[in-house]
Amino acid sequence: MASGVELRSLRADDLDWLADLHNDAFADHVVPASLDPGTLAAYLDETDVVPELSRVAFVNGTPASFCLAAMRGSRSSVRGEGTGRHFRRRGLGGLVLDETLQAAQAAGAAEVVLESVATNAPALAMYRRRGFREVRRLLGWRFTGAGDVGEVEELPAAEAVERLVAWGWDDPPWQLAPQTLRRLRGFALDERAVAVGKPRGDRFWLYALAVHPGQRRRGAGTALLRALPGRVGVPALVPETWEGGVAFMDAAGGEREGYSQWELSRPLPIDSACE
Repeated sequence: MASGVELRSLRADDLDWLADLHNDAFADHVVPASLDPGTLAAYLDETDVVPELSRVAFVNGTPASFCLAAMRGSRSSVRGEGTGRHFRRRGLGGLVLDETLQAAQAAGAAEVVLESVATNAPALAMYRRRGFREVRRLLGWRFTGAGDVGEVEELPAAEAVERLVAWGWDDPPWQLAPQTLRRLRGFALDERAVAVGKPRGDRFWLYALAVHPGQRRRGAGTALLRALPGRVGVPALVPETWEGGVAFMDAAGGEREGYSQWELSRPLPIDSACE
């Protein structure tokens, strides 16, 4: 380890400086992120980040790099990784990632997944060197105009997720999995359609939408989409292989985001040949 570098696990009282470091690390990202400590805490809870498995690096006492690890059963996920702009090209990103993978393996993880913007060549190269491989491309959309809340009603997220699963919600990415969605907000168009997401400012980030099988192709999904509160955005988390969902978003007037992500996966234990 380089001189002046300290590595340790994340702690509950780290959120203030972690939010600042996160915002600095993503300031020049294709999707700049600005999170306050409260919003960051909610995200860590939603995605099951485990502080004890996550690693942070300091350079001469200054927070410099982080890697957030989540666990669900024997599956782990990197839910965020970044290095402050003044600390790049020192190998810190690889250092915190390697230590986080080791911690996940020791905790019993058999697989680690993550997402990376498709145009972020340096990050993708780092992940490939560590044995990650692209699984599928993830897409996002944005819709113009604010919603006109009419027939839509709020529904407990757990109930909305029950309907999603019953109506077909197959092999979702980590942030679209039922474990995540249950912590968001649910909406329903009577018994015909449900949606799950979260408002932020004047935007409503839509994470899931499903229509009862007997009501499909009758406009219920579009009606619910248009009734959601705020301008709707769909994060780039929808698998390109979900052909029906992709076709629906396009047909409903969504404009595809100008970037996509790769979902990547690698098995554990870690093979030293991949390092």
